[in-house]
Amino acid sequence: MKDSIPRRMGFAGIGIGVLLLLSAACLPLYLSSCGGNGGTSSSGPSYLRGFGLSPEGFPLPADAAHWASFYSEVGGMGRGAAMWNGAWRDDLTGGSDAGTVPAAGPSLMAASAAYGFTPVFVFGWRSGTTLYLNVPDNSANHWANPQARSRFNNMLVNFVAAYRPPYLFLGNENDFYFEQDSADYLNWITFYNSAYDNVKAASPSTLVGPVFQFEHMAGSGGLNGWTTPLWGALTLHDNARMDIVGITVYPWLNFASAASVPAGYLDNLFLRIGSKPVAITETGWPAENLGGLNPSWNTSPQEQVAYIPKFFSAIAGRDVRIVNWTFLHFMVDDGTHSTGWKMFGSISLYDNAAVRRPAYPAWISH
Repeated sequence: MKDSIPRRMGFAGIGIGVLLLLSAACLPLYLSSCGGNGGTSSSGPSYLRGFGLSPEGFPLPADAAHWASFYSEVGGMGRGAAMWNGAWRDDLTGGSDAGTVPAAGPSLMAASAAYGFTPVFVFGWRSGTTLYLNVPDNSANHWANPQARSRFNNMLVNFVAAYRPPYLFLGNENDFYFEQDSADYLNWITFYNSAYDNVKAASPSTLVGPVFQFEHMAGSGGLNGWTTPLWGALTLHDNARMDIVGITVYPWLNFASAASVPAGYLDNLFLRIGSKPVAITETGWPAENLGGLNPSWNTSPQEQVAYIPKFFSAIAGRDVRIVNWTFLHFMVDDGTHSTGWKMFGSISLYDNAAVRRPAYPAWISH
């Protein structure tokens, strides 16, 4: 593609449509139909292996059976994980509930206990170039808003104090905001630092970190016009306040074929963070050319299979705690035929007929 893609739907990744699927009203009903898996297996890889929330038929509302099937499958994988990538408040527009823990927080914690998987949380605050920092007592929509900072901080502390989540990420693909407003990004860093300290005081065992988009930050997304490195988004962080570094990884934005991805693909990141643990919060390869997009990179089930050994070569010998294939199930078109759906909808291990793709056993076997 000649032009840079629009940011993926919602909070860059699993999207606004997906992040709002999980509500306090619906999940307890889903849990009532589960059999549970009694915890994760002690066998298998040392890293957690997971997916963004992607039951069959998402982002359209899924019924209880599809949620139960998704959670059961992830829980039964052994060291399985499910990631919620959502907003820090449920009322995106007005922020009337800012400071209250989003409904998805306790709901996913309950599901993880019932089905035996590890929950991973990403609390976002922006969608593309739109920020969600205005609150009823201060409409300023930036990180210098003291009321928004206070409410966000209180929400985080209350959540971790009550639930002790194992992984908590603050902001998703934050390098895009560094590019958008480098001055306010400094305000974001000061908020992150104070929030980190307060979260760790309330729940010392919770691993806390930011999330970045690797190709964009490294300037290695040439097929998408991303050629200017933005490492400042990472280096402005206090290394001591990053327990773990989250990254999303999509090499097809730089290499047309999986065969072209070098074994040292992520070395530029590891050189900058040293032995710091890493979470691959999203990765995968598109299996289909959806909606006539006709991208510059190859899309096929075979490319997905070819990418898997390349990915594991890139993280070999590194302290990687989480590896998430972006979706378990195919993202259905919600009727908008959006660019986000065209590009990312087929990064799944099931096709649109709910049949496992060839990449499924290859991914699960690692």
